[in-house]
Amino acid sequence: MGIIQKFKQWLAEPIDGRVLGLFRLVFGLFMAYEAYVYYRMGLIDQGLLAPKVLFKYDGLGWLHPISKPVMLAALGVMGVSGLLIAAGWFFRWACWLFALSLSFIFFQEKSYYNNHIYLFILLGILLSFTQADRFMSWRKNAYSSGMPVVARWQQFIFQAQIIIVYFYGGITKLKSDWLFRQEPIRSMAETMPSSHLMAPFVKSEFAIYALTYGGLLLDLLAPLLLWHKQVRRWALLPFVGFHLANSRIFSDIGIFPYVMLASLILFFETREIPWLRRLVKTPAQAPASKKTKQKAPHTAAPILPPENPLSTPRWVAHALTVYFAFQLLFPFRGFFLPNNMDWTGIGKNFSWRMKVDTRSLEAFEVTIHHPTTGQVMPVEVLTFVNQMQVLNMTLDVRSVAAFARAMKEVAAERGVPNAIVKARIMVRYNGRHAQLFVNPDVDLASVTYSPFKKLDWVIPLNK
Repeated sequence: MGIIQKFKQWLAEPIDGRVLGLFRLVFGLFMAYEAYVYYRMGLIDQGLLAPKVLFKYDGLGWLHPISKPVMLAALGVMGVSGLLIAAGWFFRWACWLFALSLSFIFFQEKSYYNNHIYLFILLGILLSFTQADRFMSWRKNAYSSGMPVVARWQQFIFQAQIIIVYFYGGITKLKSDWLFRQEPIRSMAETMPSSHLMAPFVKSEFAIYALTYGGLLLDLLAPLLLWHKQVRRWALLPFVGFHLANSRIFSDIGIFPYVMLASLILFFETREIPWLRRLVKTPAQAPASKKTKQKAPHTAAPILPPENPLSTPRWVAHALTVYFAFQLLFPFRGFFLPNNMDWTGIGKNFSWRMKVDTRSLEAFEVTIHHPTTGQVMPVEVLTFVNQMQVLNMTLDVRSVAAFARAMKEVAAERGVPNAIVKARIMVRYNGRHAQLFVNPDVDLASVTYSPFKKLDWVIPLNK
């Protein structure tokens, strides 16, 4: 029997589904809370509706915020869907509504891109392929008798996705800044306020090396540590410490460390988690009445419910194959593009390049030049965009060009057609001296962009 055939048979084997049900419950509650966080921080009002300019993802320029009630409704759908996922009600509809509503908000403005939001969308999509609502849910007759089984692939797809996040996050660290300059950890330690709870530890030379090389090894070794049965129980300790430390050190990652902690349970089976077996008992484990005991046979095989959890529709197998082919290949696109992806931002998103650089803004000046008189008019940048969008313009050169085009349109509306727009942006990248990001002498409103061509209006990163 070939390796592929053995792998398919292994994926089809029955396993106890209560681990999957527990993850579904915790994930749904986290996502409902995340919707509340977005509402509390004013993401709709201040983040999407207040700015006069929004920076779009390539190919999604047609996507725009609608009215405030509709945008708030989308956020409400996300929160309610999270609760329905947790409860196991209308499960597949809830998964798709969650993924669609969060995607609708997420893809409006790339300044708010974050790897963990992308992961949340993916986990919602993956859940929709499973029968995770059969366990630890309020769904009636979730399993009628015997062992609550699902096919192994339903839990494995989450393991594979989490491993991709870790391992690809490790691959991104295999660069000279991380390996030889301990950046961005060193810069992060230097800029951390002394009053920070973690400052006494993070600012030490030992901690800088430990966070740099320990984080690299943990990411790269994640497949071995989490998939090796004899190791994974002990591997929990460094992973828990890693995520708890991240939750304290970084202020912009929200609930991500806790979702990753919850995902670790997916690498175990129910029989390896005694407290879960005691917490949620199967009908076979539950105390039986005297009447039931008299009628029950001495031995009985697990009885599958009418909805056979071991049957996998062919379209599901094909869809998941395409999904994981994309997840395995797409993150590498930046290595084959002509522009430095970490410096320019081209090819960086959706590639699990997490916390591999840090930059501070030293100067940000945008000016409009009259095409005939040469009159120079400074732009009050914060009247058009917010601070997060300004930061994004130091991360992604495409946003600088988009802002310049928007300012050219503003100038035309104010009686200056064919205006020239220039920018002087000084950035400190990974502890280097401040340098120019884009050519300050180029009309950024007229530059062309292609991900497959070297951008001559971008200043190369100093070595």
